[in-house]
Amino acid sequence: MEEKTLSGRARKKVKAQMEKAERERRSKLFARRMEFARNGATAFKQGNLKDALHQYFGYIEILEKAKDVGRDELQPKHFDTTKEVAELLLLTGVYWDLSKIHDLGGKKAFDRLRFYLDRFVMFSRGMPFQHVSAELVRKFLVNGSPKNRKEFKSAHLQLGGGKCFLATAVEEHLPSRTLPILRTFRDQCLMSSRGGRMFVRVYYRVGPVMARGMIRMPESVQVFFARLVEKFADSLEVRS
Repeated sequence: MEEKTLSGRARKKVKAQMEKAERERRSKLFARRMEFARNGATAFKQGNLKDALHQYFGYIEILEKAKDVGRDELQPKHFDTTKEVAELLLLTGVYWDLSKIHDLGGKKAFDRLRFYLDRFVMFSRGMPFQHVSAELVRKFLVNGSPKNRKEFKSAHLQLGGGKCFLATAVEEHLPSRTLPILRTFRDQCLMSSRGGRMFVRVYYRVGPVMARGMIRMPESVQVFFARLVEKFADSLEVRS
């Protein structure tokens, strides 16, 4: 009996040691994620995109293992949004760099571009840094010359960038004065009446969906719609 008791204790001790070793292994691996993220950012800035991909994939793989999910299955629900905001911000930045890398990859990389942009939007929306993400996309649209402009513009709209959703969708076909006129009309006219405020609330719900549809229309349709918007803005300017 005593021998069996000792044997049982020995098994429990070995099991406890193995569990401790596994926890330490996971802890060390998890700590390495920051190294992968830093190396990826450095490689990206230096234009070494192949190494940047390798490093960023290593970072994401560690997170997937830590959260016990399959490949490409990370979602915001796997994180504590009150305690892991810094991690979420870092992951969002990684998805953003991966989006820009795959934007350069041509047709073969298009599906992955859309995947990483979707992840970038998914991990940005509703977060304290959503406005920062929207500004990243806006600056890239203005200064970065993206090859897949429609995809990045769609991401910008989904993040609430440019509340004049439909006008923003065709802004490259509009004079620079048009959007400020429309925003002034919204703030000074629509928001001053109950009916106007109701219209704005409804527009904010349906506007992003309509705008995403507009940016996928042929350019001729966008130009035609932009002319209508411009004429409407001109009429508002004349009235004022």
